[in-house]
Amino acid sequence: MTVTYSLNVSKARLCGFAKLLLRWRGSIYKLLYREMMIFCGLYYSLSALYRYCFSENQRTVFEKLTIYCEAFTNLIPLSFVLGFYVSIVVGRWWQQYLAIPWPDKISMLIATYVHGSDERGKIIRRTLARYLNLLSVLTFQAVSTSVKKRFPTLDHVQEAGLMTKEERRVYDEIQVTHGKWWVPAQWFSALAARARKEGRIKDDILLQALLDEMHVFRGNCGMLFSYDWVSIPLVYTQVVTLAIYTYFLATVMGRQYLDPEKGYPGHEVDLYIPIFTILQFFFYMGWLKVAEQLINPFGEDDDDFELNWCLDRNLQVSFMIVDEMHQKHPRLVKDMYWDELEPQLPYTKSSFMLRTQPHLGSAVNLDIDPEESEFLPMETIMEEDNDENNYNSPPQSPTNELSPAFRSYAGSKVNLHGGSEDTVSQTGLRFLDSFPGAKLLNMIIGSSSENVSGTPKKEGSIFSGFALKTPNRRSVASSLADGLHDPGIDPLIPVTPVHVEDLRHVCLDMPSDFSPAESGNATPATVVEAYNRRHEVEQQPTPEEVLPPDSPTGEERSPFEPNSSQESLAPYADSNQSTVSSYAELLKHPK
Repeated sequence: MTVTYSLNVSKARLCGFAKLLLRWRGSIYKLLYREMMIFCGLYYSLSALYRYCFSENQRTVFEKLTIYCEAFTNLIPLSFVLGFYVSIVVGRWWQQYLAIPWPDKISMLIATYVHGSDERGKIIRRTLARYLNLLSVLTFQAVSTSVKKRFPTLDHVQEAGLMTKEERRVYDEIQVTHGKWWVPAQWFSALAARARKEGRIKDDILLQALLDEMHVFRGNCGMLFSYDWVSIPLVYTQVVTLAIYTYFLATVMGRQYLDPEKGYPGHEVDLYIPIFTILQFFFYMGWLKVAEQLINPFGEDDDDFELNWCLDRNLQVSFMIVDEMHQKHPRLVKDMYWDELEPQLPYTKSSFMLRTQPHLGSAVNLDIDPEESEFLPMETIMEEDNDENNYNSPPQSPTNELSPAFRSYAGSKVNLHGGSEDTVSQTGLRFLDSFPGAKLLNMIIGSSSENVSGTPKKEGSIFSGFALKTPNRRSVASSLADGLHDPGIDPLIPVTPVHVEDLRHVCLDMPSDFSPAESGNATPATVVEAYNRRHEVEQQPTPEEVLPPDSPTGEERSPFEPNSSQESLAPYADSNQSTVSSYAELLKHPK
């Protein structure tokens, strides 16, 4: 029964709303013509008495009463009282529409979660959907006059097929004085729990999601009961109604046209039709009629909600989803935009001019003066290192997780520079401080040459300042930390060459015969060569040497991470076998 005119106002044009004034169904004329006839009858009756029936003295009294009533109408705050009331009613009207339960979502969950193509699975799904529709009928039957006329009793509900004889008998045996409209929701929960026990619902999480959606559906039905039970306070409705009716009763007397010859202020013109008074009656009384029509949208007015149509639609849709469309979908095929990076939907001739450009930001087309778009040199601000920024104690390394051989080596005190210092490095390992590239090398292998003052050097551990970190970017075969073991102690661990890039992940043990005097012209490459030469191992080519980017035989490397084990990993297989492994490989061979 809802009156819609959305298509007529889809585009603003000349006299767009004025064309709607010619409609009758749902119009202000249909709601107000009776009150307008009563108001005009009273007005013209008093006007006829004043003009043709009263004596001179009676006309004088009538004129004084008219002036008094006109002054009284200005004392009623009609616009404020009526406007605030109508705004409350319209907001409440829309919230009641949002509270109407729709079974679409929960029906899709039933079709997805309740498995079984046999007859019992089909019965369970259809029964769950029927309980939802039964809950809606019992709710609408209690709050809507149109639904109550369609289903006056439970016999009509049973005859309509929404309730079986057994369910009717169980429903009648429930003794409660506060209404039983919620019983189908309990039946739904019990049946869903039984389906879970039978294994038709595979997981408790799925059962919880199904029950949560049922609670939303039941909550909407309860909200409709709440709106029907708790109305806008009657005193407010009475105040607005009294204000409207007393205003226009006073207007009937106060807006009379008086004899212009007597010179009353504001009565210089004598007319037979009070045009602006009639318009004012349309505005204020029509506003009140809007509130009267919307305050309960479950009746039989033109703009009330069509709950009978909702019941018919919900029953068909819910049964179709849980039964006919259960686990069915069209055949999977490639869409017509399969090979297109930027698919474009076509336009018709009538919609071609409605295309719009994407919004890229309001400042995209802003013109900047080239002279003002140059970067300026910024002064470097040096931050002072205060005492409160110092470490109180160096971080501890989980040395108890290392192999016994590694702990035995790490337990010895190492001092590459000789003597004792009042400060120790953050990593507990310093070397090559005398050549210019020492800081860079120390940064690469995880050692810092920046001292932290006020920190005593811990005896018995050279790794008190760093935490072991397993490399997660490369899969290697052996560990650089093998150099920490004597080859004679554990012959099972092979000695493998070292690359500069591996120094970022593991700690390089320095040769005992390494001379600090050689560090003057030492570079990371020379240190690596010295390490490999000490352990008498053969230098292996790096992955870049195995497969250079410009190699004519190899394919160009992709900038994206491979998404499968069969994609672009072969070129790195051989090179990774010759590189060092993580500490996890070292821990597999404890002494």
